[in-house]
Amino acid sequence: MIQTQQLTKKYGNYFAVNNVSMSVQKGDIYGLIGKNGAGKTTIFKLLMGLIKPSGGSITFLESYNLEMARHSIGFMMEDGFFSYLNAHDNLMFAAKLKGIEDEKEINRILQLVGLKNSTKTFSTFSTGMKQRLSIGQALLGNPDMVILDEPTNGLDPQGIADFRNLVMELNQKYQTTFLISSHILGELNLIGTRFGFINKGYLVQEISAKELHNNIHQGLIFQVNKLKKACELLENKLKITDYRVTKNKEIILPGYEDRPYIIAKCMVENGLDLMQLKVNQVSLEEYFLNLIGGNTNV
Repeated sequence: MIQTQQLTKKYGNYFAVNNVSMSVQKGDIYGLIGKNGAGKTTIFKLLMGLIKPSGGSITFLESYNLEMARHSIGFMMEDGFFSYLNAHDNLMFAAKLKGIEDEKEINRILQLVGLKNSTKTFSTFSTGMKQRLSIGQALLGNPDMVILDEPTNGLDPQGIADFRNLVMELNQKYQTTFLISSHILGELNLIGTRFGFINKGYLVQEISAKELHNNIHQGLIFQVNKLKKACELLENKLKITDYRVTKNKEIILPGYEDRPYIIAKCMVENGLDLMQLKVNQVSLEEYFLNLIGGNTNV
């Protein structure tokens, strides 16, 4: 769908983006993850042609003719709306710039983003309403690919859930490809099919959702009333020696997160009380911090 090869953007001696080679395939929901100032927004601006790269290349649908290709991309604008117009009229103006003059399309988008009945002018919009309108503008014309920079900023929990459902619906119904950055990493983890982790302008890792799932699920954790007997059962009956015991007398089994029933059955059948049984995993935030090292504000 879209690929970059050694994409670079330099301001003086500062590399905002440094030799980034990333690949977004058709139908992906690609989450671009990085702390503030890591280079996410700069990458988006490069992809949309809003700024010129210092080096490297971008291809879209295997074409280097990006001026034509970008007509198939929807991009979430940070500004560009008229303060004295309502949601409908702002979208109508944006649609005309894209060559769309279909009233049904405007109403479809307003319905999708929950602004169908809004008569307020843009100047009186809440932050959440402005975000909804920006998302709607990006979706005009049902583009093949949609680029969204921090789309859930200003949305309340219900708005975030609505956004998540909207992305999944469009992706499943139309195979719309999404490239999304967000600091709410838990949300990206719920919908993403592929992830890129960026730090200080570098793409540190590109990974599929399945690979990420395997990396962050780090075993099964359980606790029983008789620790010594549980360890004996693991070693003698189940032939499991790769386990560890925490200071809280919890037992952690790497690689058994998808087979909890084996452990539960063995413990209960041998007269032990199972007090706790859960998957031991790190959050996406923790995984990111471990990947780049140190504490940071994502």
